[in-house]
Amino acid sequence: MRILYALNSSQPGGMEQHVLDLVCGMLKNGHEVFVWCPNGVPQKWYENAGAKVTSATLNFDFDPIYIGSLALFLKKNKIDIVHAHEVKVVTNAILAAFLAGVGVRISHTHTPISEWGIPKIMRMATCFGYSFLVRFFCTKEVALTQSRKRIKMTEGIPEKKLVVIPNGVEVGKYVIDAITKESAKREVRLKYSIPADAFVFALLGRMSPEKGHLVALRAFTEFLKSNTVADKVYLLFAGGGVLEDVIRKEVSDLGLTTRVAVTGYFDKNDKIKLFSAVDVLLFPSTAEGFGIVMLEGMAFGVPVLCSNLEVLEEVGDGTVMFFEAGNHKNLADKMVGLYSKRDNLGTLIAGARTRVEELYSMERFIDSYNRLYQQLLEDIQ
Repeated sequence: MRILYALNSSQPGGMEQHVLDLVCGMLKNGHEVFVWCPNGVPQKWYENAGAKVTSATLNFDFDPIYIGSLALFLKKNKIDIVHAHEVKVVTNAILAAFLAGVGVRISHTHTPISEWGIPKIMRMATCFGYSFLVRFFCTKEVALTQSRKRIKMTEGIPEKKLVVIPNGVEVGKYVIDAITKESAKREVRLKYSIPADAFVFALLGRMSPEKGHLVALRAFTEFLKSNTVADKVYLLFAGGGVLEDVIRKEVSDLGLTTRVAVTGYFDKNDKIKLFSAVDVLLFPSTAEGFGIVMLEGMAFGVPVLCSNLEVLEEVGDGTVMFFEAGNHKNLADKMVGLYSKRDNLGTLIAGARTRVEELYSMERFIDSYNRLYQQLLEDIQ
């Protein structure tokens, strides 16, 4: 198969990692993989993995030049499958694929449009336009979970167009020996001036409004007020993004620069080291397509405390802990409770890792897409 993945992001995040996993998996299965994306860190990921990458950026919501260029590229390279990610790219790449006569055209908006933090009238208009596109121009639309599928159906996408394929992680990559883990823990904590014996809450991932960094920071402030041994507790924000400067200023204004570490962007290969330094992973998203970082924490064996979004409850089930989404006081209360039980979380951790192994392995993820691609190609022959 000759597969092209299209996206319009130049910064690391869950969707970009999702595409990297697909690229690596499809290459391993012997397929020829192409990627259209802007210059940036993810572009380097895909190139290093072995994909044939074309630097391409959407300049407008509807970009005739992009559509025309991609259509010509698809014809020239005899692409069998186009798999486009997020609304703007889906709109343009799927139309290009249609014009080029590509038989299999897969769309995937990771977080349902109706959960976006935009005015209601804009959500309604976007849902209408997107569902029209999927109905008449797409072969399939991917949903990451059953709850995402139900929401996409309420947005106007027919059930027959939807296929559910959850994300996956390489579970073995997150299982390391105690000596390696302790060494990584010391390295990270020394780098960010965190005492070796501190208890660390952490949030790993892109700093954007929907990820809940400000909720976590306010909760940590409340936590410090309520805990008698708070001098040994720290907060780590690992990642960069549009809110990084805002977060750094807020930390400074609160007088917490010695208690809150902000790493900025980090190399994806350092993620295991960062997990090694964490005692509890916070995942306070207010909107989420799946929660890949939560899954990684579960696989690594870090207790996870996340917002009670339906999709996160679906993925974590009874193996992670929840708080009321957006409620920093409730999060603070749950942090206090977790800290008080910090020596008795073994059963929860073991259950989380088992859940990932059974339901969200990388092998299962790649096999599901491989079978989907093959079936869709067979259907048009």
